Amino acid sequence: DVNKLSNIEAKTKSFDVDLSKFKAAINVIGDKCKEDVLIIVETTVPPGTCMKVVKPILDNCFNERKISSNYKLGHSYERVTPGPNYINSIRNFYRVYSGIDESSKDATEAFLKSIIYTDEYPLTRLESTNASEMAKVLENSYRAMNIAFIDEWSKFAEDSGINIYDVIKVIKMRPTHSNIMFPGIGVGGYCLPKDPLMASWSYKNLFHSAIGLPQSEKAVEINDLMPLNSFKIINKHFSNLKNKNVLFIGVSYLNDIGDTRYSPLELLYDKFNDRESKVTYYDPYVKFWEEKKIYSNLSLSGSFKNTIDIAIIATKHEVFYKDDYLYKIFLDQPKMLILDCQGLLSNNQIGKLQKKHILKVLGRGDI
Repeated sequence: DVNKLSNIEAKTKSFDVDLSKFKAAINVIGDKCKEDVLIIVETTVPPGTCMKVVKPILDNCFNERKISSNYKLGHSYERVTPGPNYINSIRNFYRVYSGIDESSKDATEAFLKSIIYTDEYPLTRLESTNASEMAKVLENSYRAMNIAFIDEWSKFAEDSGINIYDVIKVIKMRPTHSNIMFPGIGVGGYCLPKDPLMASWSYKNLFHSAIGLPQSEKAVEINDLMPLNSFKIINKHFSNLKNKNVLFIGVSYLNDIGDTRYSPLELLYDKFNDRESKVTYYDPYVKFWEEKKIYSNLSLSGSFKNTIDIAIIATKHEVFYKDDYLYKIFLDQPKMLILDCQGLLSNNQIGKLQKKHILKVLGRGDI
């Protein structure tokens, strides 16, 4: 346990951005492209990458080829929605862009207008590629810090007998606070667990800051450790977790998609595995959990009766709460500990389930 915690805490201190493959790709482009090419970087990169990494490589390639460096270089970070709306979100969403000079900005704008419905979703031009690159990592870092912020308040609510969901709903009535987060089991996906660290790395290595972005680094550390709160809640109710049957209900990091990259359930799985618990999972979008090399139960209904000691609602897939799906299944099961990490169950459902089960909800100290 100590080693796992220290590894997570060390992540923010030793984080490094390996740009070797990215640089190799830019070299290939520089060696093969036409003189008047337009190159647009859309991937998430550390601020300063276009000017301090890409441009010098391209200039060197063009110089070695003895051709004029009249290429155009722009940056416009992708803003896609994972899941069924992925393709739609490419064409129907606001995009930010810039370029290393005015001609690059104009060319980037013209290209984006050819694929994005800009009449409805206008483009926004920033002054430099540094600014465009920063916009992406700041956007994600803000969300990561918002999540980290609510984590400690969730624990406060649990220890003080308060229903934090009611508190947050009241706060959300203020337009200036409408995006405050609700509690959750943790952060996953490809962006939020790393983008704040990428930004801090950029500040230290490309812009020579001595301290980087310590608050952003701390947010990543808090978010990485969030699943441990769920484990502690469960651990209070069992003196020994050996051979206990644990069911993860959802392993995707986000609702209604089948993406398990950096899922917070990985750490929770490891914790139960260390205690020799028997972990299984059900996720209608994930039949094979690649990171843990295990397959899903194909159905919840009737498939785990008399076999589950602990059920953890980890992902808020619509199918779980539509038509009271999980609630009805739980009503039909023998006594177990149910941990709702998503606030999925209603107060009425909680009241009825408590007559049969031990039930806990993250951020709710009132039950």
